[in-house]
Amino acid sequence: MPPTAGEIRVHGRPVRGPAPNEIAYVFQENTLFPWNTILENIKVALEFQGVPVAERQDRAQQAIEAVGLSEFAHSYPHQLSGGMKQRVAIARVLANDAEVVLMDEPFGALDAMTRERLQDELVDIWSRTGLTVIFVTHSIEEATFLADRVVVMSPGPGRIDNEYRIDLPRPRDIASPEFNEWRRLLSSQLHSHHGRKAG
Repeated sequence: MPPTAGEIRVHGRPVRGPAPNEIAYVFQENTLFPWNTILENIKVALEFQGVPVAERQDRAQQAIEAVGLSEFAHSYPHQLSGGMKQRVAIARVLANDAEVVLMDEPFGALDAMTRERLQDELVDIWSRTGLTVIFVTHSIEEATFLADRVVVMSPGPGRIDNEYRIDLPRPRDIASPEFNEWRRLLSSQLHSHHGRKAG
């Protein structure tokens, strides 16, 4: 969809459409092929990208190791938990070697403990790879824990309402007064939206 105004750039280059070698996606629901093993799922994604056959095995294996699933490389999606399937989705992104990763509520359907573990793993992967991640979430705590920059959007039609630079050191302690001050600030921002909409 063309923008109504402005433009999007990645490293100074305008984005005109899908760019699988630069931009990758992780969705809320996994998009794994059930008839392929985890390793094969990642290799298929590399095939779609045009990666030479000789490179696919190594890149897929390295990505699986990066998300801690080496012992499940030859398992099928139905043999994995929801959290493990999302780790495979992240591995696929790492194998693609994209510059920007778009994540649309990737942990939203998971139980609380799995969600927290994957948040920790995502921060660890980000710190090791330097990936640029744009992460959509409705959870204020998740945004405060993960982000360096939080962009708050107003309710429909969605517009950017405010932007915050989260200056908390890592690793972040969700029980600290500083963390909770940020959480209160973002919460009050969102509640002000609902008040305006209801009024």
